[in-house]
Amino acid sequence: MLKSPVFTLVVGLMVGLALGYVLAERESIPPPAERPTVSQSNLPPGHPPVDESGTQNPATDDSELARDSASLRAMLQKNPNDAKVLASLGNLYYDNKRWPEAKDWYQRALKVAPNDADVMTDMAVVERNLGSHEQALKTLDRVLQIDPNHWQALYNKAIILNFDLHQHQKAAAVVDQLEKMRANNPAIPDLSSLKADIAGKG
Repeated sequence: MLKSPVFTLVVGLMVGLALGYVLAERESIPPPAERPTVSQSNLPPGHPPVDESGTQNPATDDSELARDSASLRAMLQKNPNDAKVLASLGNLYYDNKRWPEAKDWYQRALKVAPNDADVMTDMAVVERNLGSHEQALKTLDRVLQIDPNHWQALYNKAIILNFDLHQHQKAAAVVDQLEKMRANNPAIPDLSSLKADIAGKG
């Protein structure tokens, strides 16, 4: 017996919706890791501007990126070991999602200032985006040895433990630390969605 076109269409739509639901359930997209804010007073002279949220404005195209990079590199001609300028070059490539270049400049900055917790936290995010999740976690643990209250490092640690390494109980413990800190630190973002995601996987 031949099925009517309407029946075939309805069945097709139902199958499509079911498949879409299954695929949506399987794809869990991690939220972006937090980056330490940048103080205007800590930027070297001539550094690209910083917006109100503390994140450097990303270059709009390759020519702008090249111009800003050239400006910072020119500063290094006077002082090749200027840790702030080296880190600023890392920030420039970080904000443009050029992870290998960002890693290179952060490595150079950390050779000059090995205990810079903010640069190490940025480095950890870069390592995560390059797929080195275990190394990123080690870098964050080094940050927390230097500054146990570095909330961005704790937040990023929770993200990596939950979404990348699937160590949900450890992630929950880190979020508990953040919750206690949040009472006295309004810079820490709302953690409810992260807590809900961890709870759903625990």
